[in-house]
Amino acid sequence: MQDILGELVRTRGVGGCLLLNHEGLVIESMLRSDVDAQALAAAVGELLAAIAELSRGMHLGRLASFSSFSEQGGIVLSAAGPAHLLVLCDASANPALLRLELRPFIDRIAERLSL
Repeated sequence: MQDILGELVRTRGVGGCLLLNHEGLVIESMLRSDVDAQALAAAVGELLAAIAELSRGMHLGRLASFSSFSEQGGIVLSAAGPAHLLVLCDASANPALLRLELRPFIDRIAERLSL
């Protein structure tokens, strides 16, 4: 999995990534040394629970993708098979282009996790 994440972090605008299960536990990460992967995964786990509750209430189905961007960067959270991929984006990221560029990585992760 490190090979896939290593390629991903070399994508323009990507500042790091985290692969986690639906409970918010780290599967694999490639983050800056000042980012606590466990704490980030726990926070994303809470976000996943909130999104799942909202989706159920609105009859939207399972999460496919969620993103949030600000002046300093943002996040893209995507389902990747039985897991979720969180991508940390820097301010240079083009959100629309990044979503397109993420698709092959998500597919590869999902395939590898299903083996």
